[in-house]
Amino acid sequence: MPAIIYKNRDGKRVPSVTTVINQWGIKTQPLVYWAWKQGEAGIPLYEKQEADVGTLAHSMIDADIKGKDLELGDFGIEIIEQAKVCYSNWERWKEAHKFEPFESEISLISEEHQFGGTIDNVSWIDGKLSIADIKTGKDVYEDHILQIIAYEKLWNENFPDHPIEGGYHIVRLGKEIASFDYRVYWEFPHAWDAFLMLRQLYDMAKQIKKLK
Repeated sequence: MPAIIYKNRDGKRVPSVTTVINQWGIKTQPLVYWAWKQGEAGIPLYEKQEADVGTLAHSMIDADIKGKDLELGDFGIEIIEQAKVCYSNWERWKEAHKFEPFESEISLISEEHQFGGTIDNVSWIDGKLSIADIKTGKDVYEDHILQIIAYEKLWNENFPDHPIEGGYHIVRLGKEIASFDYRVYWEFPHAWDAFLMLRQLYDMAKQIKKLK
C-alpha cells in the first residue's frame, strides 16, 4: 500500500503520526534484536519469510472488522490452524465486550497541531466509543502508546460531538504462537506531551537541516 500524503486545509503537506514518532528511535530496538536473531539463525537479513501466525491472525481479525473475505490458500496448514485459535479468542472477546465497528481506516488531519494519521479502528466497546488497536508482537511498546494517544486527539478534534470515551483497547497477538492478550487503558500519562515534543522536534530538525 502506497504511503498516504497528508495535507492541511491550505494544501501544505504535514507529517504523519508515524513520521513524528519514528524520530524517537524507540522502534529501532525491536528491529535490532530481530536483525540479530536473523543473523544468529543464518538467515539473510532481507530474506522474505513465510507468514507467521500473528500476521495471519491479524489479517483474519482485520477482515472480520471490515466485513471482507480473506483467502487462506497461500498459508501453511499449521499456521492456519494456530491463527484460527487466535481468531476464536477474538470472537469470544467481541461477544464479551459487545464490540461493534464504527469507523476503520479513516484518514484525518489535525489543523491545530499540523499532523495527519489514519486510524485503524474506532469502535463501540462495552457501550462506549473507543480506540481499538490490534497489534502483533511480544509486547505493547512505547511507540504504540504515542500512536494511540495521537489518534485519539485526531479523532476528538475532527469529531467533537462523538468523542472517545471508552478508553484505549489493545488486542495483542503472538507472532509465532497462538497467543491472545487483551489490555484496556483509561489514560496514558505524559504520552500526549511526549508526542507534542516530537512534533516540535520535527519542525526544528527541518530548520536545522537547512543550515548545512
